[in-house]
Amino acid sequence: MTRALGLLTKFETFLASCFVLVLTGLVVIDVVAREVFALGLPWAQKGAVQLMIWAGFLGAALMAQRGDHLRPEIGDKLCPPNFLPLLERARNLCVALFSLALAYYGALYVLESREFAEEHVVLQVPLWPLQLVIPWTFLSMGLRYLWYTYRPLLKTERSLH
Repeated sequence: MTRALGLLTKFETFLASCFVLVLTGLVVIDVVAREVFALGLPWAQKGAVQLMIWAGFLGAALMAQRGDHLRPEIGDKLCPPNFLPLLERARNLCVALFSLALAYYGALYVLESREFAEEHVVLQVPLWPLQLVIPWTFLSMGLRYLWYTYRPLLKTERSLH
């Protein structure tokens, strides 16, 4: 499972990097086209926003890979030190269940969007492929935190804050 999560991390890192690279290129090309040639790409800014949304969601999944995302700290100071490992497992399980629930409802949202054939107003493409990042991210986070429930991450002081 650790190997599978490592491959998932590499894939998500590659995707997020590509999205940031493409969105940067789109914005630069749009600005140059408007300023130099007086022609803009009317869809470039909205396309860049969509790519930034994808990169941001994937970034949340990547933060979960390090255990730095959705880390409720309730009980850290109140719990006796010998109960901290149990608290960490319980916390990871709660975050996993929360993330998996959001993945489920995100998938329902995407399916509904597909069923209604919703389109992006500016880009004039179906919305559901753009929305797939929602269930993907929460499923990715949920699987990671389920694994961390079984095998908690070693936390450093830096990763706690």
